[in-house]
Amino acid sequence: MDPFVKKSLFVVGGIVLFLVVYTRLSKSPCEARISYANVDLNNDIDLEEVFAPPSDEELSQIRLAWNNFDYTSDSVLLVQQYNVAPERPLQILANYAEGNKHYGAVILPKQYDPDQQYPIVLWANGLNQVDPSVQLTHPIIKRLTTEFEHFFLIIPSYRGQALKTSQRGYCSDGFFGDAFDGATDDALRFLHLAKARFSGVDEKRVSVCGLSRGGTVALLAAARDTSIRNAVSIAGPTNFHQRQAYDRYGGQYKYQFLSTTTDMDSIRDKMLRSSPAYFIEDYQNDLLLIQGRNDQVVPVANATAVIDLLQEKKNFEHILTEGGHDFYDWPLVTEWIKQRTGE
Repeated sequence: MDPFVKKSLFVVGGIVLFLVVYTRLSKSPCEARISYANVDLNNDIDLEEVFAPPSDEELSQIRLAWNNFDYTSDSVLLVQQYNVAPERPLQILANYAEGNKHYGAVILPKQYDPDQQYPIVLWANGLNQVDPSVQLTHPIIKRLTTEFEHFFLIIPSYRGQALKTSQRGYCSDGFFGDAFDGATDDALRFLHLAKARFSGVDEKRVSVCGLSRGGTVALLAAARDTSIRNAVSIAGPTNFHQRQAYDRYGGQYKYQFLSTTTDMDSIRDKMLRSSPAYFIEDYQNDLLLIQGRNDQVVPVANATAVIDLLQEKKNFEHILTEGGHDFYDWPLVTEWIKQRTGE
């Protein structure tokens, strides 16, 4: 064979192999689990009944269910460990509860000493229907790892979502459409796991921070868990129990809330549980809400509804930027958390 041809075939073969490997690594192992087959299940539903104002009894029953939620895991397994920075191990843990397996990552403080006390930050990631995964190599997580050098940083994956390293992905069990209240269940259970598993977690310095869907999870987690001492919510939807959300998010909304049951009580219950605007007044600790006035994904009305509720609350702060859904001012967020954790 001509040497030039042989060399060309070798190069082409290498490119093909790279593309195959890249595709496998970049594709979420959970992607095949997402199906819109039942998205029209409730096309004929009475929307006036669905979006009728919630009763005090409905909201009380949700609070009661949250108070009785079992945060414990049946078992926990360490599935991978590696360093993300010098003297900063990352552990990927699988926790088993209610017959399901969920994955999450814990990044230990630099030069971790189990006899010392460290603050802990839970990072709540956003929602991506196309790529249902949380990337541990994402620039935001890298930034938080650098800024929170002497913190525990925990990153849960939610049901139906993959936790991805640069090498592989771990797919958590469950319905991807349980993306708000269900995701908050998963986040709080993983937070509870981390506090129980690692010596040195200072339970008086627990923070949660999230962007987009993660901003909603941050608000719901704060409303549910009194151990959270400060919370940052960025560009998160705050009320899914309204016709505007139904009209705005179309098929995605139907998939989330209307594709698994025709029972009216269950449908309303899930919408309300996913809407922190009804519960955030329960949260008594420090809260920072950030929202872009020109956000085309999550309209600013989501933030102003909460601002109107909490404007008299002394330890509530809000920032309305002129930006959209993207957010870049991470020093503002990390410094705000550090000030409240004494770091």
